[in-house]
Amino acid sequence: MNGNSLPDDGLRYDADRLENGPNAEHPGVQTLRLTRRISAEEKRTYPELAFDVEEDLERIEVLYEYDRQGGEAVIDIGLRSPERIVGWSGGARSRFFVAAEQATPGYRSGKPGRGRWAVMLGAYRIPEGGVTVSVEVRLRRPVSRWVKGDLHAHTTHSDGAYSLAEASSSAASRGLDFLALTDHNTSSQNAFADRADERLLLLPGVELTSYGGHANLLGHPDALDDFRVASPQEAERQLSLARERGAFVSLNHPFCPDCPWEFGFDLPFDAIEVWNGPWRELNEQALSWWQRQLSLGRRIVALGGSDTHRPDRYVRHGRPAASLWTRSPGTAGLMQALRAGRVVLSHDPEDTFLTLRSGSAGVGDEAAPHPDGSLPLTIGIHAAADDEIFLWSDRGLEAAWRLAGRADPSPEAAAMAAAYASLAGPGGLPEGEGSSRAQPDVPATDVRTDREGRATLSFAGSGDRLFYRLEARRRLPASSRTFVTCLTNPVYVKR
Repeated sequence: MNGNSLPDDGLRYDADRLENGPNAEHPGVQTLRLTRRISAEEKRTYPELAFDVEEDLERIEVLYEYDRQGGEAVIDIGLRSPERIVGWSGGARSRFFVAAEQATPGYRSGKPGRGRWAVMLGAYRIPEGGVTVSVEVRLRRPVSRWVKGDLHAHTTHSDGAYSLAEASSSAASRGLDFLALTDHNTSSQNAFADRADERLLLLPGVELTSYGGHANLLGHPDALDDFRVASPQEAERQLSLARERGAFVSLNHPFCPDCPWEFGFDLPFDAIEVWNGPWRELNEQALSWWQRQLSLGRRIVALGGSDTHRPDRYVRHGRPAASLWTRSPGTAGLMQALRAGRVVLSHDPEDTFLTLRSGSAGVGDEAAPHPDGSLPLTIGIHAAADDEIFLWSDRGLEAAWRLAGRADPSPEAAAMAAAYASLAGPGGLPEGEGSSRAQPDVPATDVRTDREGRATLSFAGSGDRLFYRLEARRRLPASSRTFVTCLTNPVYVKR
């Protein structure tokens, strides 16, 4: 389990990026506009437009256009790095990109390094009067931001109905940036994790699935030797081995009535899956357990994942979505964010999203109190509907806000609430779904958000707390039940 210290990797939160939420545009882009006049005499040659890369980049994007003159002009395109030809798409595409672990089909993935690059043109058909080609090169430098994905999903490599291609397509269509491959007791799916996919990063993993509980081993292509663990000692051996290999260990749905975690919580692990699929009582129990552990001073990362196996009305890729704060959207960057606890969970990719910070310290970080013992907190709210926001510490519930003002919730969130309500009738969610847990009696302050569901709140925190964390809940129509729409990991207080 995590100790009492967090890694100091020099990554600090940028307030503007933090408040903009996980769907904000990528900043830090340098745009180069290049043109080349190709004469008829250059037909069937390969002119180049060179450009210099002076710093290591996250990604290079290329777009081009020209007057096709009714088919008389045909210009192919490709890309060359300082070392080799990276890819060639002929005339089939008008844009492409290359990045460390992803690329447009037809191009090799790889970290775009420094040196002289070139956009390669192919002068296939050139009319008598020639043709002008306009090329736009976008150089994206690494910038810290939220990257969202699903940390628990299954495919046909175990008991899922989705092929890898189908799972990837489903996750990408939901607006996710990454998908963890966590098939039961096998690593065969990870042979495909390093493929260059232009829409989605595949994170290698495996779900250790025993009769005494399940655990995700994330970030390593072959972290599990033997899933047949029948005692705490055997579980400890396998989890320790996985961590030695570099895997990140999360205990899954520990209070599930069908497959709870029965080996105890004194084993080596990094995180707890407090949110499995749609919000249900098993998640409520996990959340309460996690709150108690945090209040005892145990720093445990809270994760969530859809546990998707097949098409389902309620269980879908990205429900919940895990947003990770990272400078690099590749595997290494995602794993670093997980280890640091820079994780916010939301009910759907476009649903309520909360951020919490104190100065430059954000979710997963330690915040230093001011000399007078105060700890000012800033709460960022994005895409919220009629939710209630709760601020928790080791002392319990500290503050609550009731939101109103967004024109409408996301279509996904509205459909989910309507489906729950229609199935449950006037009583609320189906049995076992949602929560009827009574919140402590803390008066809620009314807050009006803008039409996009955005607002910024301030709270006078205290340096004598161990941590602060946020959760958002939404009440179902004609029901006393609620479901969580967002949950942050803590901002810890530096002791």
